[in-house]
Amino acid sequence: MRMTLNGKIYVDQPGLAAILNNTVKCLAAWRTRGYGPRYHRIGGKIWFDLDDVVSFINNTAVDPAA
Repeated sequence: MRMTLNGKIYVDQPGLAAILNNTVKCLAAWRTRGYGPRYHRIGGKIWFDLDDVVSFINNTAVDPAA
């Protein structure tokens, strides 16, 4: 599910799991380890700012020459 608030797009856990090709359970485990994109708790649900998701993905790039 997506939500727009103040011009920003947020996705919920199933939405992020689909984007990252992962499971909601894995995302929960990441949060307990302090890994993964930043999140917001709004109305008892976890939401991820799409800008933070893009930043997280960009920071996981691997340089094969390194």
